[in-house]
Amino acid sequence: MPPRRKKTLFVITKSNFGGAQRYVYDLATNLPSESFDVAVAFGGDGLLAQMLGEKNIRAIPVPALERDVNIAADISAFFALIKLFKKERPDVVHLNSSKAGGLGALAARIAGVLARRSHAVSSRSLVRRRGEVGPHIIFTAHGWPFWEKRNALARAIIFLLSYVTVLLSHCTVCISRFDQSAMARMPFIKRKLRVIRNGISDISFLPRDGARAALFSPAEIDAHADDLWLISNGELTANKNYFAGIDAVAAYNARHKRKIFYSIMSDGEQRKEIERYIVSEKLETRVKLLGFVPDGRRYLRAFDIFFLPSKKEGVPYVILEAAAAMVPVVASDVGGIPEIIEDGESGYLRASGDVAGFTEALGKLAEDPSLRERMSKKLADKISRDFSLASMLERTLSLY
Repeated sequence: MPPRRKKTLFVITKSNFGGAQRYVYDLATNLPSESFDVAVAFGGDGLLAQMLGEKNIRAIPVPALERDVNIAADISAFFALIKLFKKERPDVVHLNSSKAGGLGALAARIAGVLARRSHAVSSRSLVRRRGEVGPHIIFTAHGWPFWEKRNALARAIIFLLSYVTVLLSHCTVCISRFDQSAMARMPFIKRKLRVIRNGISDISFLPRDGARAALFSPAEIDAHADDLWLISNGELTANKNYFAGIDAVAAYNARHKRKIFYSIMSDGEQRKEIERYIVSEKLETRVKLLGFVPDGRRYLRAFDIFFLPSKKEGVPYVILEAAAAMVPVVASDVGGIPEIIEDGESGYLRASGDVAGFTEALGKLAEDPSLRERMSKKLADKISRDFSLASMLERTLSLY
């Protein structure tokens, strides 16, 4: 008989398609089907569910699972996860994002204990059966939530909850050394922490003219033919710091004859607020919200520079994708980004609130095409060498 496939259940809080969802999708769709029986559980009804269905990966909605704190919904999600783990009896539970990590790790531990009790009643040889019962729990921290700007008490509580999640998990994957170092000083968990960086596979990029034609009208392309084209790609949330990005573009345009045309690709909770800000600053012809673009990375060659002014990041896929597209990067020096970009050599890094610094960095790249080419090549070489999907898969499989 062929060996039994290892049952692997991914759990993630939200089913939109950001970096954490890209990570889950890449792992779930690339595990060898002859060795793994894969399913993905998630909150919401976003694009991730559709994409998994197209790849014949079983998708399991957990309706009560949501990002915002809601005591009633969180309790409901917790018991739903216990029920799910008891029903599925996975060999591996791979948890992603803070809410799914905390609730899922405790639920998986409880489900394992209940399963052992069940076996104790039905089996004469509990010792022999014990190793077969209860999932191996892996948690991936996609950037710790206590890095977000909050009051001291809230950050302390979130840090404690993150620590408990690591304690309850058998192994925690940190996607950067920065995140590993933040938790490694805590007792009893140092050996549980592993650094496995995000990785990407080859991307089928559209050529520059084709990408522009797909995203913009002919009138827009003509109107901005002489401009420098700038792109940000990421959910419209406070963590992405788009107001600082818009301010940097406005400051640059106020001082230079050649203008920047700034596009922001994605959608999110701050869309209306950002739209109002663009109007209030009279930037309607200089800043464009593209909304969510399916597989938006394919269009990156439409642009001259990639810009990520975030307040908090892990190891952003969008920077890896921009590097693969040979688009130079200006970004904030948060999270794992300095582990990707060497400031002044393969891109420019500035503090997340340094609007003047962003403006200056954008200006250096805007005024020097040879610098853009040189920096983009250095970054592309690093990504090809150190951030491959094959390496991420190999190291994650070793944990399973």
